[in-house]
Amino acid sequence: MQSSVQEIAKLQTRLDRIERQNSRLKRIMVVLTLLLVPLFLLGAKQGANDAQFGQITATGITIRDASGMELIAIGSDKEQGSGISIFNKAGKRAITLGIPADGKGSGIMVADAEGRGRIGMGMDEGIPGIALVDEKGAKILAMGGGGEGYGILINDKKEVQRIGLGYKNGDAGIMLYDEKGEYIRGMFRQKDGLNYFSHIDADGKEIFE
Repeated sequence: MQSSVQEIAKLQTRLDRIERQNSRLKRIMVVLTLLLVPLFLLGAKQGANDAQFGQITATGITIRDASGMELIAIGSDKEQGSGISIFNKAGKRAITLGIPADGKGSGIMVADAEGRGRIGMGMDEGIPGIALVDEKGAKILAMGGGGEGYGILINDKKEVQRIGLGYKNGDAGIMLYDEKGEYIRGMFRQKDGLNYFSHIDADGKEIFE
């Protein structure tokens, strides 16, 4: 029974790694945006709006509207990676997607109207994950998993884990944590049909029911 608790804890560690991958991708997109430069296209026969090109090669492309406001930024750097940013009418980054230079992951970040990243979706070494962030930047929910199992973590506004749900190889469980992130109670079902509860008593000992 103790092993089920340990397996869910492993899922939580994996979800945290996925969320960190999303954070790295977000930082990469910031760097890429700073590296972008306008691409001036020459040779248009009927003006810039009517130009046609078979192939364009560039390290960065910026698309602007008639007023000069940046709408889309595309960039690539051999040390950072490649990515695309799309901006809203206020000039705030609304959506970014990218791939780091090591090629071990990929991700998409969706921001709110103020440009604050609120949803992150990514792949980390073949494992998919999703993270939700509140308006102050605290991670409040993360989910993900792969062949070894799946899990969901719910945190409070201080990023302290409060609820964990996990499934692995037929075993499933729900875990509750206190305000310090310490395990206090759980409910589990093993693949062999065994159901049980677990809680921590006043002496810090885990009690199975």
